[in-house]
Amino acid sequence: MLRIRARQLSAAVTTAAMAMAATGVLAFTAQAAAAPLPRAESKTDSKEDSKAKVLNWLAHKHSDTMARSLRKGDDWTSYAYLYEFKKGKPGKKIGDATAHCSAVEVTPHAVVAQCQSVLRTDHGSITLSGTADHRRSGTYGGDAAITGGTGKYTDAEGQAEAVFYGDYAKLRITLDD
Repeated sequence: MLRIRARQLSAAVTTAAMAMAATGVLAFTAQAAAAPLPRAESKTDSKEDSKAKVLNWLAHKHSDTMARSLRKGDDWTSYAYLYEFKKGKPGKKIGDATAHCSAVEVTPHAVVAQCQSVLRTDHGSITLSGTADHRRSGTYGGDAAITGGTGKYTDAEGQAEAVFYGDYAKLRITLDD
């Protein structure tokens, strides 16, 4: 019984590796998009929101080094391919994503991972830092702060929201500047 639970947990945790390959950022449901939380808007907020640029990308996990069973403090890396994501469908390949994650909490039913990620495209890179809460079944998600970038994304600010399912992650990247 304990071995079965350990196998189930390790299978569930394997998906967490990409949970931030777009910050470990990965998995999606075709229509799942994290909606912004409602908030009161002022005229200033509306102006700032109009400057935001939203990128919808899809990450597909290619490999990872996650152990079959995790303990707090365990580290792993992940690598994924990045695609455009338009009208609920993956588009052309635009780059790749890497992540380095650490398990900060491990229970029989969930893993919390803190991840640092880099999303690389022909136009530049975006760096992310965040956490993902992985539950054993179904979709799960995580948010990450954009900590910088290169090329077209130099001095990038904003956040990335990821919805994970299996080896995929739907990424919604909001650039504030």
